[in-house]
Amino acid sequence: MRALLIVPCVLLAVSALAQGGTRQERKMRSLIAKGKAYPAIRIANDMLVAKEPHPEFYALRAEAYNSIADFGKAEADARQAMRLFPDSTNGLFQLAMAEQGLGQLDSATFHLLQVKQRKPSAETCYRLAIVEQMRGQLPDALLQVDEAIAMSKPNDPTTAPFHRVKGEVDAMMGDTVSARIQLDQAVALAPKDPVNYNSRGYYLHAWVGDYRGAIADYDKAIKLNPNYSYAFNNRGWSLYKMGETDKGIKDIQRARKKKPFNPYTYRNLGVIALETGDTTRACGYLRQSLERGFTALYGDEVEKLIAVSCRNEKAPTPAHPAPSLKGPADQKGQQEVPRTNAP
Repeated sequence: MRALLIVPCVLLAVSALAQGGTRQERKMRSLIAKGKAYPAIRIANDMLVAKEPHPEFYALRAEAYNSIADFGKAEADARQAMRLFPDSTNGLFQLAMAEQGLGQLDSATFHLLQVKQRKPSAETCYRLAIVEQMRGQLPDALLQVDEAIAMSKPNDPTTAPFHRVKGEVDAMMGDTVSARIQLDQAVALAPKDPVNYNSRGYYLHAWVGDYRGAIADYDKAIKLNPNYSYAFNNRGWSLYKMGETDKGIKDIQRARKKKPFNPYTYRNLGVIALETGDTTRACGYLRQSLERGFTALYGDEVEKLIAVSCRNEKAPTPAHPAPSLKGPADQKGQQEVPRTNAP
């Protein structure tokens, strides 16, 4: 009789472990959704070193790291998740997000296509659209974001990012009419999301030289999020293009301090210094932009500027030394996920 009681006790113990893991998983997802990545990471740390570890938390921790743009750690965790659970769709998705953040865009596309094949979703199509946009494959980006919108409910506020990306791609392809419709719709669906105003400012206004209209949208974005680095960077560039150089530099410097890994702030500061005659300072900023991964994320513009303008300039001690890079250049977020000068 005593032996018969052992099996139910073992089953109860296993069940309790599984329920504990599920409970902590729900808690982690809730924290990540609220933007509280660090408490979520602490939960994953505890679950991975527990007496009975839960290795499925590697993918969840990768998700938390991706949410704070710590893409190097996210990639390591996602790869560990894939080694332990080759069929883990979330592990594969988080790996693609980390690769996107690291500028490994071809790999990100490949892995997102695998995720889409396994488990098609509007979110995966949307993420594919962003990566294809970053790669400059605009027709493919448009195809993916159109698919994301088609898979979603009309006028659903959660689809605002889909319309935003569609508007951005339309603008890049020269379709300003559709770009306006889509970017305005993104704002209408999510009027409290600063990213929508920032993107509309950049792609609908600054893209065609309407810097005053762009600044109006950047102001709205900054009012909603006073720490929005990309909006400060974009507003600073627009101010510079309008002839307000000192105000522009002040805004871009604010952006740099808020997100020191963003290579585009250094690009902007470098170009302004170059155009205002301070070649030594310009080359310092441009080199810092390269150190933060500008080429992988945005192309070879900075490399070309350095080749033409900095051949006779020794690499000076930078005005703002680069922090130790534990991961990649900083990303949009949304990732924010920056794709051009916009987030």
